[in-house]
Amino acid sequence: MVGLKGLKEWSNDIEKFPVIMTVPLNFLLNLIALFPLFILIYASQTDWSPSTGSWFKAHIVPGHNILRMIGDGLFQMAILRTVAIVAVATIAEFILGLILALLFVEEFRGRRVLVSLFLMPMMVIPAVSGYMYFMMFQGHGPINRILSILTGTHWDVAWLTYPQYALMAVILMDIWQWTPFMFLILLSGMLALPPDPINAARVLGASEFTIFRRLMLPMMKRIIMIALILRAIECFKLMDGIYVMTLGGPGYATQTISMWIYEAAFKYLDYGYVSQIALVIFVTMGIISWFAIKPLRGE
Repeated sequence: MVGLKGLKEWSNDIEKFPVIMTVPLNFLLNLIALFPLFILIYASQTDWSPSTGSWFKAHIVPGHNILRMIGDGLFQMAILRTVAIVAVATIAEFILGLILALLFVEEFRGRRVLVSLFLMPMMVIPAVSGYMYFMMFQGHGPINRILSILTGTHWDVAWLTYPQYALMAVILMDIWQWTPFMFLILLSGMLALPPDPINAARVLGASEFTIFRRLMLPMMKRIIMIALILRAIECFKLMDGIYVMTLGGPGYATQTISMWIYEAAFKYLDYGYVSQIALVIFVTMGIISWFAIKPLRGE
């Protein structure tokens, strides 16, 4: 009996060995991740700027940056503009990605080649995508040329000089580049669905629309939620393409919150205020994501 007990303890020690070996690495990774967060929390409560000296000697001003944020009209407009871009772009990308996934879920000749072609925009560097759309919406660009051919009249509109058109062009750029992301996730989810319920519904005479609405969508609920959350978070950080395409203009018409933070930090060196805003956005996005995923966790 003693031998069996010792063997059992030895077996338990062997099982714990991989966990013990990962402790130093986990500690190091958590330290690397948490240290900048602690610095961000500290800086958010100060008026620190590189022009005023070292960050650890900055004046502590609790609540001051929050009051500035509440009264900052440019910040509030940047947030509202970013939310509008995220809402329109994410919904459009989801609808287009879902339509493409439905078209490509069945096997047909040339399917793999077409899927590869549809995924190509996702591989383009965002700055390159911004430059492409900058050239397309110039006065002598291809957009005006196409409209001239279709309407039979001469078009010479400098689209990016009008606030509403510039914002529309930014949204189109994001939709073009990241619809393939939605398409890839949704197509993978559809291909992973169990075929038996779908085949049984077809045998019983259910229409394709009914199968899609009553079977496929409920079974893909987790995948759809994850795709929407991932895309919305990524879209909220949109900056590279806009910076190359419009520099946030005309005026502030296309300035997202990422661009606003970049300018406030590296142009005006207002690090304490920017830290407070970055912290608020980080916490807000975390809370929204937690509540969005909570129903799925319950299932």
